[in-house]
Amino acid sequence: MKAIEQIIAGYVSLRNRQALEELREHRQRLLDGVRTYSVPGFKPSVVNDTLVEEIELIEGALARFDENA
Repeated sequence: MKAIEQIIAGYVSLRNRQALEELREHRQRLLDGVRTYSVPGFKPSVVNDTLVEEIELIEGALARFDENA
């Protein structure tokens, strides 16, 4: 299990929707930064893919909150 999955699972078990939303917003800001700024010799594709995957995991957890509401 990846670290982000453990963090998400912890927030879900604590029923902390706000923390999940903040985590998603943070990851989105990071993704926006990776897409906006270029660094010579740095290929952002791996970081980009990882952040997209993490955002999808967080959104899946948030969807579970909506289902249980």
